[in-house]
Amino acid sequence: METGRRSFLSSIVVTLVGVKGQFAAQTRQGPIPRTQIPDASGSTAPPDVAAPRRDPQEGLRENQKNLRRDADQLLHLAQELKDEADKTEQTNVLSLSLVHKAEEVEKLAKHIKGLARAS
Repeated sequence: METGRRSFLSSIVVTLVGVKGQFAAQTRQGPIPRTQIPDASGSTAPPDVAAPRRDPQEGLRENQKNLRRDADQLLHLAQELKDEADKTEQTNVLSLSLVHKAEEVEKLAKHIKGLARAS
């Protein structure tokens, strides 16, 4: 029995040392080098320089346009929700479509909130 335990423990130690060595080798490699791809003219420019910068005012205008469109959609959905709630006569049971409509309104309101924060 003593020999079985020793061989078992020694095999665990050897396995742990091997795993530790593999993890150490992986962390020593460092970052992956960036490769440069030649463009049509044959020059190799860094990928960061190739992308033109976007005008921040244009981005804000686009964001404002999306905000207005989504606010109009929210108003439309909220009106539909109110109409459907007015049609419901039972006070102790909500219709499933009413719940789904309320979830749509909530999701769109959160989206609008995110757009407003980004502005």
